Amino acid sequence: MKAAVYTRVSTAEQALKGYSLESQQAEIQKFAINNGLEIVREFIERGESAKTTDRTQLALLIKYAVSHKKEVNAIIIWKYDRLSRILADQIELVKQFSTLGIRVLSVTENNEDTSVGKLMRNIIGSFSQYENDIKSERTVSGMKVALTKGLWCWRAPDGYKRVLTANGKSHLEPSELAPFIVEAFHLAEKRLYKQTEIAQKLRKDGWEKATKSLVNRILRNPLYAGIIRVRKWFDEDINAAHCALITKECFFNVQSILDGKRPAIMIKIRNHPDFPLRNFARCSKCGKKLTGGWSTGRKKVKYPYYPCRGKCGLNVKKSFLEGQFYEFLKKYELRPEYQTLFKHIILDSWKKHQAEEIKAEHRVEQELKELEARKNRIDELMIKGIFDEETYRQRSDEFKAEIMSKKVSLGEARIKLNDVEACVNYCAFLLGHIANIWANAPLDLRQRFQQMMFPEAVAFDGEFFRTTAISPIIREIETVVSKKSGMASPKRFEL
Repeated sequence: MKAAVYTRVSTAEQALKGYSLESQQAEIQKFAINNGLEIVREFIERGESAKTTDRTQLALLIKYAVSHKKEVNAIIIWKYDRLSRILADQIELVKQFSTLGIRVLSVTENNEDTSVGKLMRNIIGSFSQYENDIKSERTVSGMKVALTKGLWCWRAPDGYKRVLTANGKSHLEPSELAPFIVEAFHLAEKRLYKQTEIAQKLRKDGWEKATKSLVNRILRNPLYAGIIRVRKWFDEDINAAHCALITKECFFNVQSILDGKRPAIMIKIRNHPDFPLRNFARCSKCGKKLTGGWSTGRKKVKYPYYPCRGKCGLNVKKSFLEGQFYEFLKKYELRPEYQTLFKHIILDSWKKHQAEEIKAEHRVEQELKELEARKNRIDELMIKGIFDEETYRQRSDEFKAEIMSKKVSLGEARIKLNDVEACVNYCAFLLGHIANIWANAPLDLRQRFQQMMFPEAVAFDGEFFRTTAISPIIREIETVVSKKSGMASPKRFEL
């Protein structure tokens, strides 16, 4: 009779109990000789856990048994818990081997197929599972205590690394990937980029493994904001002890964007790097959008054109159309004599608005305190038994959602410019160089810029551009500058 051998030992067992592979193999060899069994194959598992059947050598043993069921009569093990410490897995594995006509034989335990023999094996297996369950409970208990202290117990996520302290305990510290994590959140918070675009930017900056799915996991992970959230054990968030990479306000803002509460500033476009006005400019004759493409001349030289999608026959050279659009944008630029006036207007408005911001911040803080007090009242009613568990969870979830919403509002109310004057100077520069900024921007920013300036697109009649609506920002500047200067609207704003 032929037999296969399966041995397994973990590092801890070998160190604490002396369950070495060599001692197991020696006893198995002796058992095989005494029972007239020829060992044809050995499967040795080093250092893997028996808590699960998902092990390398065990998987190979199962495949071997299936493909050699006519050649192998038995599988020899040192103890049944070598297969698994979980009783159900032990029974299932023995059953699978039995259906193949292969007996599982233990060197140190009862191998009888009688009811008494099976009972003894099950009792021994139950004790193995009991020991494993006790270890798991102690581990979970220790992890819960650590979590309440703000210590993360699992693998460090991207952006962090585990560092040992002087007392031998480990904690999270920012790793070399931390700047990429911060960049991902800041890009998402701007509402200008899709997650695929964020991943592309991170790869361009040097993080080669960045993908859309990884970016999504990062943006959804509260650990980066110093928040530990383990809902299977705790109903409330826990403040983490490690250094946060982003603020809580930034994290909640990004969650609102991902949940659709604050839609991203994006437009649906058919991108082509050579034709930024494609599907944006319209033909004033038929109202159809202009597309973009290359036309081959007689000498087989290709020339770029913007043809109309309709049947009116409008077909404009790329250089001419984009040149006319450049001149069209210059009409909306803020001339130098108005830029100083613009700066004074904005700074005066800011001083008044700042007082209102402080009031708004205090109001939202008060509302947040009231909500948290009401939630605490719900907890008290649950403890006193006035609320049943289902009602408590429903009301508690409602308050949690409202509290999160208020935290987002509070974060927005606290947004203040670090250098207002520098920001105003930048805006004045932007408004004074609209055409050049458009001409030198990459494709995606060009198209977003176009959409921001002209929300209802622009029409081209073959020579000139015109539009029925301009950006509310430009329109507001036109109105304010006209009132403050006491002059008529600047000609650059006239259509």
